[in-house]
Amino acid sequence: MSLSLYLYVDLLLGEFKHYKTRIAHGGIQKEVQDLLLEYGLENVVETLIECLSRVKRCTDEGRALMSLDLQVLINGLKHFVSIDVKPKMQIVETFIKAYYLPKTEYVHWSRAYQEYSKSQIVGLINLVATMKGWKRKTRLEVLEKIE
Repeated sequence: MSLSLYLYVDLLLGEFKHYKTRIAHGGIQKEVQDLLLEYGLENVVETLIECLSRVKRCTDEGRALMSLDLQVLINGLKHFVSIDVKPKMQIVETFIKAYYLPKTEYVHWSRAYQEYSKSQIVGLINLVATMKGWKRKTRLEVLEKIE
């Protein structure tokens, strides 16, 4: 039985395991293998953030499940890489948890976390505005302030 609530985590772990196996059997030096695995982990992080920024509808409970799935993913990836996975995944966790911020905090948050692209921040704000029932004017004001 899968530990993940969503198939995507199992698929990501399966693909990462396959990636590691191919690297391990490619006749590559161990140091280069570790570097390639770290790059692979960075790609997973970037892809997750991009996907999360494109979510159009999500409940508070759904967002909490995303956090749980991230923990399952982190625990699974620990078996494939020699570095500590959690610090690399912190940026994803921060993005997931930003959903719960009060509307007055998004401008400050977007300035404090420059690692997210403008389109990712806009996607998050549009999601929150939709799901939390912000007035159109409020959403536009927040978006204007982050640009």
